[in-house]
Amino acid sequence: MTTGIKLLLVEDDPLLGQALHEALSRQGYSTHLAVSGAAALAAGHDHSFDLVLQDVRLPDADGLDVLCEILALQPHCQALVMTGQATVEMAVRAMKLGAFDFITKPFPIDVLMMKLERLLGFSNMEKRLADLTGASDPRSRIVTQSPAMRGVLDTVAIVAASEASLLLLGESGTGKELFAETVHAMSPRGRGPMVRVNCAAIPETLIEAELFGVEKGAYTGADRSRPGYLELAQGGTLFLDEIGELSGVVQAKLLRAMGERTAARVGSVQSYRLDFRLVCATNRDLGDMVARREFREDLFYRINVVELTIPPLRDRREDIPLLAAHFIDRFTKEQQARIRLTPEALEGLLRLNWPGNVRQFANLVEQLCVLYPGQQILQRHIPRLADDGLQIGTIFEKVTVGMPLKEAMAEFEMRYIQRVLASTSGRKGRCAEILGLSRQALWDKLREHAPFIGREAK
Repeated sequence: MTTGIKLLLVEDDPLLGQALHEALSRQGYSTHLAVSGAAALAAGHDHSFDLVLQDVRLPDADGLDVLCEILALQPHCQALVMTGQATVEMAVRAMKLGAFDFITKPFPIDVLMMKLERLLGFSNMEKRLADLTGASDPRSRIVTQSPAMRGVLDTVAIVAASEASLLLLGESGTGKELFAETVHAMSPRGRGPMVRVNCAAIPETLIEAELFGVEKGAYTGADRSRPGYLELAQGGTLFLDEIGELSGVVQAKLLRAMGERTAARVGSVQSYRLDFRLVCATNRDLGDMVARREFREDLFYRINVVELTIPPLRDRREDIPLLAAHFIDRFTKEQQARIRLTPEALEGLLRLNWPGNVRQFANLVEQLCVLYPGQQILQRHIPRLADDGLQIGTIFEKVTVGMPLKEAMAEFEMRYIQRVLASTSGRKGRCAEILGLSRQALWDKLREHAPFIGREAK
């Protein structure tokens, strides 16, 4: 029995949802059933869960997008994905978003219970590992021997003890979120919550309500009151990633809130006190944005009390062998044999420019672990990476031959947008910037290709 384990069940089929709810409850799970993406996100805001059992297809949202938001709210939660027809692409996407495993419908209930027990065992192992490492220096999570990185880490130790707002700068994939987590863990607020917000991943029409919260009836569709990220971060740290993507209106409201240390939910006249440490990050040049009047100068100085720049991977190549060993260990924990890098393969890794930095490097190591389990990795196994890391030729090869030119171009466009999105870890603002589109134009493209993407996921 699993008494006391809190499980969020996200399933839109009422009969299957109720049957699973009853079966899970009989096994001792404290189960909360959500029948839509909106209901799942509301539950994620209001309750704490140990496990998530998530359906991929929902009536109002992409199930994996919903799962991504839930795991951002509750990073220690473990997830199992349910799908009608599993595909390799869907499985890879689910794993990258943080899912531990997936199960294909229809499934015997004992298979589900076995997977949940395995997931629960992994979760308990992670908690024990966190307890063991919690007493050590949190900076040990950052794998480096680079003098430049060591200098940044020394500054982190000084900054963490203060309440000063911190701005983390650096290219996409350099590990800014990891540094934010390290500052939080080392600070007096380390026992409080750390709330992570990707400003580029939230539509402009929703960002104000997501940050500040919303009162019931504030606008059409606001059928309940709910707190925003600022409230959820009370007593801890609020991490605003990609802050350069905020609109001018939201920038002004955030500036006022930080200055007065109070804020109000959308549709409310009552204010609440703010008690959190603010850490922001961006891969954009905010100084240049200020000069072009795209970012408020007064907000820039408010968030930039202390500034830290994370060096790109190409400027700390001495870390590549360490990072390779670290990621091989991470991605082969459940395999009997690890991959082994030959000196020639390692030399190949050292020569690449890594435009996607540590994120791109980790992605490649994971790819090698999946494709060549237990094998010796040779130079020929290392793919040639274009400077943008998107491998355009590979995308052309996947376009179906024999279709009309207009459809082929649409398919290529969809695949290219998907690859750029993957390279930016879903950051739509950064993706739009690379594509040379406005954020609205990108949203229009995603909606235009949604039927095709939906067919691929089946």
